[in-house]
Amino acid sequence: MKAASALALSLLTTAAHADISCVADFSAFGQGSMTVEIKPAALEGRFDAVVNGRTTHAGMLPVDETIRPGLNFAVDAYGSEFKQFNSAERSLVHLHRLSEAPSTRDLIKLPFAPADVRRIKTFDLVGKMDKFGGQVLMEAFDERGASLGKVVRRALVATCR
Repeated sequence: MKAASALALSLLTTAAHADISCVADFSAFGQGSMTVEIKPAALEGRFDAVVNGRTTHAGMLPVDETIRPGLNFAVDAYGSEFKQFNSAERSLVHLHRLSEAPSTRDLIKLPFAPADVRRIKTFDLVGKMDKFGGQVLMEAFDERGASLGKVVRRALVATCR
């Protein structure tokens, strides 16, 4: 029993410290690709964001937030209901709108259905937030905790491959 517990703890610790890396292709928007790496920082639980080989945000803390079931994707982004959303919910509404808007829906293909997302882990790439959450790497999870995929979001969004 102790050996199984030790193995489980070891696997959790290893997963918590694993590097995340991907390439987000923004070429459909005339912006090229960006290589994003999230690496464990010197301080426990903190990470460094590295974009195209350059550290862009050192020692950041990821944000892990829950998405409420039945989230209103048609909410007014300037209304009082939107102000009550957590940052992950605001970001998810933004992603949904970009994927549905006539001007961007043919260019933006999310690796998940926004309605299936129950948790988002966000890594801030530049240390500066805006109304929709800034430039971030977001990983979406379903209700069982399984990863649904990753996206890099700036003003627009690209699937992380």
